[in-house]
Amino acid sequence: MQLILVLLGAFVVFILSTLTGGGASLLLMPLVAVVVGVKAVAPVMAISIGMSSTSKVFFFWRFIDWKLFVWLFPSTIVGSIIGARMFAALSSDFLQILIGLLLLSTIFQWNKKETKTGFKVKAWHFAPMGLVVSFLSGLIGGVGPLMNSAYLNYGISKESLLGTRSANAIILHITKIISYAYYGYVTGEVLKFGILIGISSMIAVYFGKLILAKISELFFRKIVVASMVASGVLMLWKNKDYIEEMIAAI
Repeated sequence: MQLILVLLGAFVVFILSTLTGGGASLLLMPLVAVVVGVKAVAPVMAISIGMSSTSKVFFFWRFIDWKLFVWLFPSTIVGSIIGARMFAALSSDFLQILIGLLLLSTIFQWNKKETKTGFKVKAWHFAPMGLVVSFLSGLIGGVGPLMNSAYLNYGISKESLLGTRSANAIILHITKIISYAYYGYVTGEVLKFGILIGISSMIAVYFGKLILAKISELFFRKIVVASMVASGVLMLWKNKDYIEEMIAAI
């Protein structure tokens, strides 16, 4: 019964993820943790999101910005390996709070009149950003739509954002899966749940694509920013106990 609820939840979440440019990991982590345990969440999400990203690349292949992909490719591999290596060694609570605050700050960066963020991102900026984001993703399992603000600022279309982000996500999650397996975190149960959720996600992407075609670029950008803020709130809420402990210690 729990598995059926997780698969249904994954279906809904990945439709939303297609419309918002990402963030499925943050919404699914609590559900997955109930079924497989906290420590297995990161490798399960790596498998399922890797599969959903593959379906997005299939649907949005012709929109991929290969210039951005080339800048992201090497830093994504390096960052995800380092993050996965440190997965068991570091506490991620403080990092999740920082990421949550960064996601919340998106609402202050957004210029409603120009429908762009307040700074100009260039293609080469994605290399260092990709290194940091992939490291954090490998370390805590998922960082939500952390880079979407940069993609929007760069000026690509909704289809290009999804295609380019997903092409990079395939590299990210394959590297994470290999790293997690090397360090012994990929078990038979992890593979089973990862693949089942992945199949649900791939079906959801198809329906998400149909809805995406009916919305405008401006509305898509608003949805993306709203999802980033919501992801930040969710990440802070998940770590509210740790925040209370920090405040009490001051």
